[in-house]
Amino acid sequence: MFRPLMALFILCLTVLQSPAPFAAEANDYTVWIDVRPAREFRQGHIEGAINIYHGDIGHKVFQFVDDVFKEVHIYDGNSGTFAGLALELLTEMGFQEVVNEGSYENVLAKQAAAEQ
Repeated sequence: MFRPLMALFILCLTVLQSPAPFAAEANDYTVWIDVRPAREFRQGHIEGAINIYHGDIGHKVFQFVDDVFKEVHIYDGNSGTFAGLALELLTEMGFQEVVNEGSYENVLAKQAAAEQ
């Protein structure tokens, strides 16, 4: 009885301490959305990210994200301003976990720091 409880406890601690995955590490419950224009997206983006321009996110998001309970990470090309606007809209639409990751460069810096 003790071993199964201990294993469950360790599993719970591991899940709680895990940082948010980057797109390359994303799972079925995590979605990354790049809200920059398509031209900027083509010049470089986080692996696995979906490109939905911030002005289109309200009517295009459900084409790509079918579950409002998925963890959604959003980034843009600036300081997170457009990602913040997209976050507000997605929250109003019922998405439960939306994270503004800031700019694309900020996400790259976080990713590089996590790899070290």
